[in-house]
Amino acid sequence: MSRKERARLLVVLVVAVLAAALLGACGDSGSTSGSDQFRDQTKSPLLDFGAEGSGSELEEVDATVSDFLAVHAKEDWGATCALLSKQMLDKLERLATNSTSLHDTSCPAFLDAFVVLSAQEKRESAEIEGGSLRQQGAKGYLIYHGSEDVVYAMPLEREGSAWKVAALSPQRLS
Repeated sequence: MSRKERARLLVVLVVAVLAAALLGACGDSGSTSGSDQFRDQTKSPLLDFGAEGSGSELEEVDATVSDFLAVHAKEDWGATCALLSKQMLDKLERLATNSTSLHDTSCPAFLDAFVVLSAQEKRESAEIEGGSLRQQGAKGYLIYHGSEDVVYAMPLEREGSAWKVAALSPQRLS
């Protein structure tokens, strides 16, 4: 093998190694998961709350919050209240009892009397893509992308083996 052929072979080898390194680096750029995927969109301390939940827990919570937002947008107050945590239900009942003249102080009656959703709020509730479950003890947050890639966090409480929604609306993080 001549000197010229060895030089060409060396150049081909160097190019192949560099190409492999570059392709490997490109493969990692879109693989962030959990709360890390939101770090370029928000500096919220909720991204570091507790610990990251498992994939199956994320799926469960994503379904719960999706169901909650869907029935909330339809103003199906009975179904909305069924997905709320006991602590949130107790707060609503105390508020209805102490601060209103409602004869029926149940959660559905209270929401029917006082919650008015705009068309925009209803539309925004329809599109969610769960990305992270942050949890510590019985408290948690589903961090998700809503419409137009806005980042939200929905507070949750674990009751027995199920997660319940702990607020009437999510917190906007971005």
